[in-house]
Amino acid sequence: MRYRPFGISGKAVSAVSLYLREAPNMTTPQAWRAMVYSAMENGINCFEISAGLEVAALGMGEALRAVERRLIFLSWRLRGDGSQPLSAQAIAASVRSGLQRTGAGYFDLLTMDEAAYESLEPSAHGYLADLRAAGHCLALGIVGEGAASEACIASASFDVLATPFNLTSDWKARRRVRDASAHNMTIIAYDAFPQAQIRVGAGGGGSVRGGGLLHRKPADPLAGAGTYAFLHQTSSWSPEELCLAYLLTEPTFATVQVEAFRAESIARIAAVTDRDLPTGVAAQIEMARFSAEGERRRA
Repeated sequence: MRYRPFGISGKAVSAVSLYLREAPNMTTPQAWRAMVYSAMENGINCFEISAGLEVAALGMGEALRAVERRLIFLSWRLRGDGSQPLSAQAIAASVRSGLQRTGAGYFDLLTMDEAAYESLEPSAHGYLADLRAAGHCLALGIVGEGAASEACIASASFDVLATPFNLTSDWKARRRVRDASAHNMTIIAYDAFPQAQIRVGAGGGGSVRGGGLLHRKPADPLAGAGTYAFLHQTSSWSPEELCLAYLLTEPTFATVQVEAFRAESIARIAAVTDRDLPTGVAAQIEMARFSAEGERRRA
């Protein structure tokens, strides 16, 4: 595992981090504890828990007892549903519940999605700053890619931007990242795996057997140029591994946040951080992206 500084926090976080939210096979604190242990054993020290997911918070609390708190970067995410305003009292109750169940003492980061941000009551804005000043959370972050995220970047009231980004991201996503970086925000990337391109057969072949991808070289060495076919044709690499390795070449991101719930998946993800992107793949990515953007403009 490789580690990167998380802004000016003084902490180093794993290049790959985990987002913990509802999953059908994760229904007990023990299941979450085992998953967190697997992540820690693979060098992952950065986790974000979805607010309201009590079993994950309890499982994280059990796992935290085995390590020094300062070695773990822990984030708590507030989610909005747009049906009711988010008050200071509701935020306080959520943060208090999260701290009690995890036993963390504080959250390194408190984030909220755009729906939560847009439903904040006027008094809640000030309360967020109070939480940070009191040390209950050390930084505040916004999650998303819409108008609310753009407003938060411009306002300089948030420390962190978590935004979707992958090898197909267009100029708008890239501009958003540049703007956030110019405002000294720490940036987390998520949605690293564009499903339309990594599905088997998307843009050029490959077949699945036993959960692995069988790579076939095209007869024409230029076949698939300007497409994402290389995701399925690069020897010894799966499409997901290539997508993740590409994001890890971007120094702007403090960490790439993914979702994984099985030990073997976590191990494969963590191993990518120690691999270099194959020669020529970066150029293929740029060719495919510009080709796709050109098609969108013509359409």
